[in-house]
Amino acid sequence: MPASTHLALAGLHCASCVQRVKNALEAVPGVQAAQVNLADRSAEVRGQADDEQLLAAVRATGFQAWIIHDAQEALDTQERVARQEYRQKLWRTSLGLLFGMVLMFNMHHLAGLSALRRPDQRELLAWALACAAVMLASGWHFFIGAWSSLRQKSASMDTLIVLGTLAAWGYSLFVITLPEHLPVDARHVYFEAAVMIIALVNLGSLLETRARRNAQSAIRELIALQPNTATLLTPEGPRTVSIKDLRPGDRLLLRPGERIAVDGTLVQGELRVDESMLSGEYQPILKQVGSHLHAGSQGMSGSAELEVTHIGEETSLAEIIRRVREAQNARPPIANLVDRIAGAFVPAVIILALLTLSIWLFVGPSPRLTHALVAMVSVLIIACPCALGLAVPMSIMMASSLASRHGVLIRDGAALQMASRMSTVIFDKTGTLTLGQGSLTHIEAFGTWQPQSLLPWAASAEFASEHVFARAIVQHFAATDLLRPPCDHFESFPGAGVRGQVEGHDILLGTPALLQAQGVDTQAAQDHLGRWGREGISPVLMAVDRELAGIFGISDTLRPEARVALGRLRQIGLRTCLLSGDSAEHAARIAEELGIDTYWGGMTPADKLRIIHQEQVRGEIVGMVGDGINDAPALAAADVGFAIGQGTDVAMAASGITLTGSDLKKIFIAIRLSRATLRNIHQNLWAAFIYNLIAIPVAAGALYPWTHWQLNPMIGAAAMAASSLTVVLNASRLRWLRID
Repeated sequence: MPASTHLALAGLHCASCVQRVKNALEAVPGVQAAQVNLADRSAEVRGQADDEQLLAAVRATGFQAWIIHDAQEALDTQERVARQEYRQKLWRTSLGLLFGMVLMFNMHHLAGLSALRRPDQRELLAWALACAAVMLASGWHFFIGAWSSLRQKSASMDTLIVLGTLAAWGYSLFVITLPEHLPVDARHVYFEAAVMIIALVNLGSLLETRARRNAQSAIRELIALQPNTATLLTPEGPRTVSIKDLRPGDRLLLRPGERIAVDGTLVQGELRVDESMLSGEYQPILKQVGSHLHAGSQGMSGSAELEVTHIGEETSLAEIIRRVREAQNARPPIANLVDRIAGAFVPAVIILALLTLSIWLFVGPSPRLTHALVAMVSVLIIACPCALGLAVPMSIMMASSLASRHGVLIRDGAALQMASRMSTVIFDKTGTLTLGQGSLTHIEAFGTWQPQSLLPWAASAEFASEHVFARAIVQHFAATDLLRPPCDHFESFPGAGVRGQVEGHDILLGTPALLQAQGVDTQAAQDHLGRWGREGISPVLMAVDRELAGIFGISDTLRPEARVALGRLRQIGLRTCLLSGDSAEHAARIAEELGIDTYWGGMTPADKLRIIHQEQVRGEIVGMVGDGINDAPALAAADVGFAIGQGTDVAMAASGITLTGSDLKKIFIAIRLSRATLRNIHQNLWAAFIYNLIAIPVAAGALYPWTHWQLNPMIGAAAMAASSLTVVLNASRLRWLRID
């Protein structure tokens, strides 16, 4: 997997800016792909590229960039940049609004030029120069951005603003210096418009910056969960140290009410722990000796000692923060369409503005030049590429923040979009619908074999396996006083069983299908298989030297919330299915108990893959829910993979959505949130499209033939700022969405 480099960015404010930075980063040698997020001003670069080259590439586009190494540094940098930008925007906005208002109230100095053959040009020039100074002081960043775009042979929102304001200011300068070259009725000045346009755009950006910071609240809350210090147990006694000084193997003292600083294992005492900010489950959990503790969780009662196992970026909390950041940078497929539209948007607006100018000059009413200028400037100013650029990332950021609070981590944008269209949800059984804490309840031997002689060999062969059934056999054996013999030549058949050499014998354990495929006659076990299947007991057959020797019965318990969770999914129109490695009889019993629509039993990982492809061919949008290594291929093949957070790393890596706890109701939450997010994105896009569809013709003068009214460019600037703010505020509504 290629390495990732994260950058914090400053100065981006439209989709064109994003595209320029993305193209510049992807042109750096060694870069495989780059994603740029307008909403939180960040970039993720995949590949092996030199950091300095990446920074130089961004700076060449006219923007600032910093390399960030961890979540805390990322948040600190983004906070620092956001505060700096906010102060700058506040100063620029205040200067522009103050001078613009003064200028508007002193228009009598510039009015009535038609009655003046030679106005007091020194006073008028003073106003013109003052306007130019204010435009540069409060809008210098627009001019820098436009120049950078020009050097990159592209155009951006800065280009539109600069063209519009310079046109208004330049025309006004021409009026006051060479009025005799213009018709009397065309001698109007627009200095106040040039200043107020920049001021209003800055005001909209200022409000947008303030609203955008709310989207970072989830990461801020997660980072705040980790304390900066911990109580280290030393030979000299307890000592408060920085968490940066901790190493695996250190022992920490945990006091009641303290937050846990690192991941570790409880080695002494008992502790009730609140893990709700990590798992989304608001139930204190009793931790005893041997239990694993997570950084960020909080001790509720009791004192204990912890042995450090993971620190820094290796903790569970760091992984969750990393996944939330990935989610906020996620790009659903709909974003690609928006990018293509946004890439052509600014050039199209410039063409429309020139076309508007031409039409007014040739067929417009008198004074043609004045009307043409006002229309052209209004078109340039009112067009808003910002709203398009913010429509998708703002909704994604708000949704990922809300999802993380409910214990749902969205790994990629495609999963988020597909989850909103999902029609079928397929569940694995063991560890997903059941607690995954199977216990060995039955041992039957065949022929001359005895149960007590089979158990040590079975435990030896299963010792290296991670399957729930294997753990049940090993744990049952561990409660005896017997010695476990060594196992050689261990071989795993994912989802089916294991094989190994124990004390010179070939030991094979697994499903009936596995043993039959290996040439073992399983006829003697058929009565047990049928009876246990009806009773809900899962069988593990054992062969010694290719001869059936025994059968182990594993009992597991359904998750208490499974029935409610599946019921909720059916209520929102989803079809539920079960894929199980157990017998068809056992799968039928589980399906009947939970109200599952369709089930398949005796499934190998390859069979699960086949079923998913079969459902997809039928036109179903398939979600797969699993937790084990054997589920990874199915999770990856499904349109949306849901991994139970307590499952294996392989399963979580193969899935698009991870549930940090074990509550199956989070699948319902993930789907509801996905649907709400896509609905919000569509609202944003429609708002942006409809705004531009209406605003640009109005600015061009489409209403003039009936109303004799033209849009004031200052109103256009206010409307443009409002459109961006509308998208941000609409996305912010997701923060208050009720999805449980």
